[in-house]
Amino acid sequence: MHSPSVWTGHLRPATHSRSRLVVFPHAGAGPRTYARLLSGLPGDVELIGVTLPGRERRADETPTGPLAAAVQGIGSELAALPPLPTLYWGHSMGSLLAVTVAAHRPGPCAGLVLTAGIPGPDALDFAVPLDSPEGLELMFTRHRLPLRALDTGSGHSTADYVLAHDLVLARSALLGLDGVRLGLPLTAYAGADDPLVPASTLPGWRDFTTGGFRSRTLAGGHFFPFLPSNGRVLLADIAATLQSCALAGDTTRGVVR
Repeated sequence: MHSPSVWTGHLRPATHSRSRLVVFPHAGAGPRTYARLLSGLPGDVELIGVTLPGRERRADETPTGPLAAAVQGIGSELAALPPLPTLYWGHSMGSLLAVTVAAHRPGPCAGLVLTAGIPGPDALDFAVPLDSPEGLELMFTRHRLPLRALDTGSGHSTADYVLAHDLVLARSALLGLDGVRLGLPLTAYAGADDPLVPASTLPGWRDFTTGGFRSRTLAGGHFFPFLPSNGRVLLADIAATLQSCALAGDTTRGVVR
């Protein structure tokens, strides 16, 4: 008897699946945020969403927790799924988490699509070291959120409380990217007018893989994938990549550190 999934779950019923897409949401969000956008993918693509504590079906849990626990939990559940050509898509914080999971548990992943992700702690010219208390405060300031939102009695909304704890997780994931080299194809997208992750940082993702690398800038800000025209472009790329993986039967590529 299999243990119930905690970190991952299907976003739609899966029948006769030929490939799989795993969705890593942005900070403060759950995978259901992406369900409508991803409904445009072919029916033979199995859609798996990653759900962190504190949102959606895990709303009663304390948000987020240590990065190592998330990576272990997500990676173990993905590794236990039936073998299929699998692509990870992460947006913003989800990009950092997708790369981290792929680096630590590479087996199920055949490639990554990253949108609005910061390619490492040195990609942006932070005024203070990111691994310092001042660095954490700067990260919160960039998201227009005070540090006190981390406390349950701060008077902030539940959404702000979840986002605050996700920002701590995102910082840990960002700092942990140092030295990561994936042996996987990686496609990175940026929004031309994204104030949080400037398009100029996009080429930095090339250094994180020894596999193929592609990049593209689309119109819009930080949530550019949710613009209808951009969503169509992104889904077409994902569908084509998954089809290639399915035809090749490529389910295992390694990680080089």
